[in-house]
Amino acid sequence: MLYQTPTPAIANLVNLKPDPLMLFGSDRNVILLADRPSYPGIEDLRQPKLKLAGRQINPKLWMPYGPQGYRNPRLRRLDNNEERPFRGLPEGSRFRFFNWSPDGKRIAFCLLTPTGLQLWTCLAETLECYPLGAADINNSLGGTPFDFLGNEGILVKRRIAGAEPPKDDAPTLGPNVQDTSGVEGVSRTYTNLLKNKYDVDLFRYYASGQLWRIDLNTKKEEPWGRAGILSGLSASPSREYFLATYVNEPFSFNVPYEKFADRVEVLDAQGNSLIVLEERPAQEQLPPAFGSVITERRRFTWRSDHPAQVYWTEARDGGDAANEAEFRDQLFYLEAPFTGTPVPSVKLPLRFGAIRWCRGDLALVYDWSWQQRRQVTRRWWPDEPEREPVVLFDHNWEDNYSDPGDFATITLRNDHVVLLTREEGKKLVLTGNGHHPEGSRPFIDLYDLESGQTSRQWQSAPPLYERSFFFLDEHPDWFIMAREQLTERPNYFLRNLLSGEEIQLTDFEHPYPQLRDANLEKVHYQREDGVKLLGDLHTPADFVAGKSEPLPVLMWAYPQEFKNADKAGQVTTSPHQFTQISPLSPLPFLAAGMAIFDDFAMPIVGEGDEEPNETFIEQVQMNARAAVEKLVSMGVADPKRIYVGGHSYGAFMTAHLLAHTDLFAGGIARSGAYNRTLTPFGFQAEERSFWSVPETYIKLSPFVHADKIDAPLLLIHGEEDANSGTYPIQSKRMFAALNSLGKTARLCMLPHEDHGYAAEESILHMLWEMEGWMAR
Repeated sequence: MLYQTPTPAIANLVNLKPDPLMLFGSDRNVILLADRPSYPGIEDLRQPKLKLAGRQINPKLWMPYGPQGYRNPRLRRLDNNEERPFRGLPEGSRFRFFNWSPDGKRIAFCLLTPTGLQLWTCLAETLECYPLGAADINNSLGGTPFDFLGNEGILVKRRIAGAEPPKDDAPTLGPNVQDTSGVEGVSRTYTNLLKNKYDVDLFRYYASGQLWRIDLNTKKEEPWGRAGILSGLSASPSREYFLATYVNEPFSFNVPYEKFADRVEVLDAQGNSLIVLEERPAQEQLPPAFGSVITERRRFTWRSDHPAQVYWTEARDGGDAANEAEFRDQLFYLEAPFTGTPVPSVKLPLRFGAIRWCRGDLALVYDWSWQQRRQVTRRWWPDEPEREPVVLFDHNWEDNYSDPGDFATITLRNDHVVLLTREEGKKLVLTGNGHHPEGSRPFIDLYDLESGQTSRQWQSAPPLYERSFFFLDEHPDWFIMAREQLTERPNYFLRNLLSGEEIQLTDFEHPYPQLRDANLEKVHYQREDGVKLLGDLHTPADFVAGKSEPLPVLMWAYPQEFKNADKAGQVTTSPHQFTQISPLSPLPFLAAGMAIFDDFAMPIVGEGDEEPNETFIEQVQMNARAAVEKLVSMGVADPKRIYVGGHSYGAFMTAHLLAHTDLFAGGIARSGAYNRTLTPFGFQAEERSFWSVPETYIKLSPFVHADKIDAPLLLIHGEEDANSGTYPIQSKRMFAALNSLGKTARLCMLPHEDHGYAAEESILHMLWEMEGWMAR
């Protein structure tokens, strides 16, 4: 059939102008702006596409399939709001990867040409732009394909000159054969893996590149380092050395590129290899427990506050999170010239997560446990590697009310990140969401390193909802803040933490004034076992519960697993937040006169040793019954016109609710999974395999319960869904079952679309399908 469009009230909420890119340089008075693209047309998605090693590559452009570029780049001065456009650019061009030089005097970026990306640059003073070389950048594996080398040079990854594309000689190759390794382990279900020798040759051809060093003064280029498949490169703070990760062959047919065998090296400033730090096999068979890791060295990183110290992590529990161990991980390091014996450093009782550097006597290390839903923040002394770290916070991440926040960082001119300190390094800065039963109130605190006490410096206050984003690197008294309220969309400000002075950065208008006066109510209720629940109820402006006629209601949710029932009911939003309407959300149907119960709580609790999935079906029923009963008792919902829907895991939930309850007039399931035996090595928060608990996998498959579904079910899926677990066959087989069983169902497959939908035509048609389905 042809693409269709919903009624104008709904269609008008698609393709609203998105916020521009905003990028500061080292001068806080200057900001780079560029317009973000709206939804592309379906023709933009009809690009060539190679599905290789878990990636989707556009072979014509040598970059990931799908992404669009920015338009209309310009600089704005904040002291007088003067805007200056970039000069000398081809008309109508699109751009990617804007970046400032460390001193803020130069900008580099990529221009998207018909044959790929081309590196361009300009001085911030003149904005006269010019290209650096041909449009031959290799960005097939994603990431930023260039980086400044100080203020006067750039490293850029180009295609290998003269390389010939492989020929598809599959008919002469014979069968494709694989052997088992004889080693027990698990690998989750992946899509778009390599399948044969031709795929291997294609991946090698498009993934291989050569780095070139460009002198920005002379524009002279010379090759740097060796050619290969470079999956990671980072410079030491001194810029004298580089950590490089190269992919090794043979490539795996069982895991995506990120898990291929690789080699980690230290290179000098000329790109010569100094030492190989580790060679690692493909990560095909890890222990099943969440938090399990390889036994080889991993997580290589530079110490940000030292000229050239490289750190890494090694497992002390055999890499298996199910093993009992006093310590799970230990850090080690080497210092230039990297010829000595690795120095052992801090031991961690839990799995290593991250490091935040500051100075020789101050760094923070985070370790965590999935099984305990726990994250620990420890202070340690990098220059005293044997010194015992001190626990600052030991936090259960399900407990949002006690979340202390995150320690703020700034980026140095060498692009390395360090902790933001105050009062001559005696205090750190904490930023948090301030979740509370009455609504979230984001905050900024100072943390005293000696006493461990915090002092509040700033906090959002009703009727506003304000959030801090980051502190400016060169002027860390200033931070970027968003301000909104229920009827006013977010706008951005610079605020001085000390003086309270503000500079307004944006003045965006209300994007949908026709819905400005719509009602939003945070509805609190509880299910029959006492678990507290919450949902966002949106109703039209003229609706008054108890006086107006009950409305048709669309309920939309996404299940979430918890280990603690008390934590499941915590409030993590604010009643003062602006209602952002995405066409991929259920909220466009508010414009059609419906009530929307959005993000209604769908906790799945498994306390102690109990796994949440053992009672998934029973708990989604309780959650849904409590929500429906609440809406009906409020006089909001017409009980004969309540619809339920969700995307991905929410689609899985929707199918179960139609199979196991009679609460709903119909369901809408988008990009879902319905047969769990097709993902036998785990899904969502389930870490057990099918062979460990076959009865759970079968019970949790809505496909098995298709005969119990009596309410009409609309299935929507992208034909190119590459998400693990929601391959398009899931919806096709579910529809086939419903069709054979004589049920009322409809299947809509969207051409060229992935797990989420991108094209304007697809989104409008999706809304048309949903609108028509509920009208039926």
